[in-house]
Amino acid sequence: MIQKSISALMLSVCTYANANVYQSNQHIELSYQVDQAQPDSVFHNSYQYHISDPYSLSLTESTFKLDAPDLPKYLTMSEEKDWDYLKGQTYTILGLSVATVGLMTLLPESITKWDEEDRNLSGLGSKWKDNVTAGPVWDRDEHYLNYVMHPYFGGVYYTAARHAGFNEFESFLYSATMSTFFWEYGVESFAEIPSWQDIFITPFFGAIVGEMMLEAEQDIVNTGGEVMGSETMGDITLFFLNPVGHIHGWVSGAWGGSAEFQYSSKPWFGNQDAAKFALDAGASYDDIFYGVEMKVTF
Repeated sequence: MIQKSISALMLSVCTYANANVYQSNQHIELSYQVDQAQPDSVFHNSYQYHISDPYSLSLTESTFKLDAPDLPKYLTMSEEKDWDYLKGQTYTILGLSVATVGLMTLLPESITKWDEEDRNLSGLGSKWKDNVTAGPVWDRDEHYLNYVMHPYFGGVYYTAARHAGFNEFESFLYSATMSTFFWEYGVESFAEIPSWQDIFITPFFGAIVGEMMLEAEQDIVNTGGEVMGSETMGDITLFFLNPVGHIHGWVSGAWGGSAEFQYSSKPWFGNQDAAKFALDAGASYDDIFYGVEMKVTF
């Protein structure tokens, strides 16, 4: 009788244990071990496939994560304020501005509204002072220059700061500074009187245009750099959306040197020998002097 009771108790326990196993989630582990002893084997790792839940299979993002190729700096936006990058782009703007003025001296008067006196390079210091003192005025430039090209270049200044990690308001201030003091009261004042339209339209409309340019650029970059299914059209569009960044990137990559830029108010940049040589050669003394000194290192 006692033996039969013990046997019945053991049978009951085994039945309960088996039922409990089938009611719980199973952990299935399948493994495949590459034979380490085979000398011709290329792979020497253990490959394992785990399922912690038989009813679900979870794949993490890192399982299929691929490293994307690094984009050029001019196609990305810095997460922090990059003053060095902004300074480098400012030097590029300086060079492009000087080249633009040189090109404008070759354009017909019907476009630039510069007469022969404006194109005359003699007495630039006194001419700059006279133009700055006389302005600003309501200019007589063509509408596409005032209301298309100036907002565009204001947007170019704006996007330069945005790519360097500055926010919308800071980029607007940079655009206003560059368009007003650097261009309107700086480079362009050597040839013409500052303009009311340019002072306001360039930075204010430029900020709006610039943000649109930036968004369009990032949309193209995020979709693979194509426009209408063409990489060539994409490259051309990206260039015009950020010409300063592209040119700065190309020059920096091909050159690798450095440049220093500074204004100077000392006649002949403080070079006494050059000043003496000029005076001895018959050059007239001009007490008003404004010059740009640029040092380029290769």
